[in-house]
Amino acid sequence: VVRNLDVDGRDLGGDGVNGQGPSHHVTLENLTIRGVGPEQGVVGISTNRAPVSHWTIRGCTIVGAGTGMYLGNSDGRNPFVAGRIERNLIRDTLGYNLQVKHQVPWPEQADLPEGRSVTIIRDNVFSKAANASTGAQARPNVLVGDVPPHGRGAANGYEIYRIVFLQNPTESLLQAEGNVAIYANVFVNDAGAAISVQPHNGRVRDVLV
Repeated sequence: VVRNLDVDGRDLGGDGVNGQGPSHHVTLENLTIRGVGPEQGVVGISTNRAPVSHWTIRGCTIVGAGTGMYLGNSDGRNPFVAGRIERNLIRDTLGYNLQVKHQVPWPEQADLPEGRSVTIIRDNVFSKAANASTGAQARPNVLVGDVPPHGRGAANGYEIYRIVFLQNPTESLLQAEGNVAIYANVFVNDAGAAISVQPHNGRVRDVLV
């Protein structure tokens, strides 16, 4: 458990929190993260370097980051599994407030939960009302990617509820694929769409809106 810290990256190019190896049952709670915004690749909270499961990220404030939370890795490896992301405020990011990456088939040796699990994203505020990139660097407030196409984890999914999504100058507030339930949220976007359900790096599967 890491709790009640003020993390200031002073815009020197390092992430606020970065999981450096395989881990499970980690809690990040009541962190304030700033000074991680010189470019989109600098992240408030990242797990891109290893598979993780049962992380809870709760009550954190991330302001002006390049990307607020980047969970998983761009190639679909190092999955983020069975997480809880709740009661956070993420605002004024250049790129995503939150991205949970798509997943390729899990390696056999990965210490990840058997059976179906769900990542719950609830009771957050995700705002790109200021500081958002446009053009080729534009990103939704939140993007959740597909689960593995087969094998362990293929039945997993996301529940996204009781969230306030605020403003995006060019993109949707929420983009989703895979298995996802989206309900009981508030979406406010003067410039464009609320929800885009579409293939990104995977497929659209079982979706409830």
